[in-house]
Amino acid sequence: MNKKLLLTSALAGVVAFTGSVMAETKIGGDIEVTLRSHSRDAATDETGGTGLGSESNVQLEGSKDMDNGMTLNYGFKIDAEDAVGHGERYMGASGDGMYIGYGDDMGKGIDLDGTVVPHVGDQNDTLPQVAVSFSSSYMDTYSSDSLRVGFDVLGGNFGLVYAPELGSTNADSGSPTEASGPSAYTVGYKGSLGVEGLSVMAGITKSDENQTTTTGKAEFTKFGAAYNLGQVSVGFDVQDYDTGHLDTSDTTTGNQTKRVGATFSASDNLSIGVNYSETERSLGSGDSYADRQANTKEEITAVTVGYNIAGLGFNFSYATTDNVGNVSGTDSTGWQIQTKQKF
Repeated sequence: MNKKLLLTSALAGVVAFTGSVMAETKIGGDIEVTLRSHSRDAATDETGGTGLGSESNVQLEGSKDMDNGMTLNYGFKIDAEDAVGHGERYMGASGDGMYIGYGDDMGKGIDLDGTVVPHVGDQNDTLPQVAVSFSSSYMDTYSSDSLRVGFDVLGGNFGLVYAPELGSTNADSGSPTEASGPSAYTVGYKGSLGVEGLSVMAGITKSDENQTTTTGKAEFTKFGAAYNLGQVSVGFDVQDYDTGHLDTSDTTTGNQTKRVGATFSASDNLSIGVNYSETERSLGSGDSYADRQANTKEEITAVTVGYNIAGLGFNFSYATTDNVGNVSGTDSTGWQIQTKQKF
C-alpha cells in the first residue's frame, strides 16, 4: 500500500514538473513565401528573371526564475532550409535593468543589421535582387556566436556584443581556425531617449585584423532617428563602412550610405512605405582617374504596400536601382510579392 502511495506521489511530481516547464515554454514559427522578378539593363542589355521561393522556421523560447532574483531566458530557431542545421540560439540572464548572456542571431543585444528608418516589409537594400553596394550591415556581430551585456537606460538599451570569431560556424566545438574570421565587437544604443514617439539607433562595430590577409582593422558605424506622428512615421540613417585596408593599391576602401524613409498607415489593414538610399563608394589611392570619373552614386528607390487579409499579411514591393554597384549606366528594376504566416 505504502509503495503504491509513494509511486503515485512520484508520478504526480513528474507530471507537475512537466506541466510547469510547458507553461514557461513557447513554441512557434513562421512560413514565408516570396515571388520575385527583376530585370537589369547594362551595356550588354542583360536581363533578369522570375523566381518563387519559401522559408520555414520552428522556434522555441522559455524562461525561469533563478535563486538570485534574475530570470533565465533561452531559446532557439531552426531553419528548415538550412542544410547544415546551424539555426539561431540564445541564453542569458536578466534583471534589475541589465542582462548578460550568449546569442547567435537571436536574443537580446545590439543589432546594427536593423534600422529605425520606417519601412514596410524588407529593407530596401534587399529588394533590388542584384549585387548592390548598399548593405544594411557589413560586419554583423549580432549574427555571430557572441557574448552580450546590456543595460536599460533612457527608454532603451545600451549594449556590447563581442564575437571571438566573426561569422563562426564551429557549432559546439569552439575550436578556433585561422580562416574562420577576425574577432569583432559592437557597442551601441537603441531606444527613445525618453521622448515619446522618438526612435534612435547609434552604434559602432570594429573587427580585429584578419590573420589570413594583409588588411587592417575594419570599422562600421550607423546612426539613425525616426519619429512617429500617429498614422505617419518618418526617419533617416547614415552608415559608414571602412575596410581598413593597408595596401596602398587597394581600390575598395568602403562606402557611405544615406537613407530616408516614411510609412503611412491608412487603416488597420493597409500600410504604405517609401524608402530612398544613395551609396557613394570611398575611393582608394589605387583608383585611376577613370575609376573616379565612373564612380557614381548608387540610388535605390523602393515602394511597398502591405495589406492584411483575414490575418494573413501580404507585401507588394517595387524597387528601382540606378548605377548598380556605383557603375554608371547599369540599372535594375524589380518587384516582389511576399507573405508570412506565424504560428
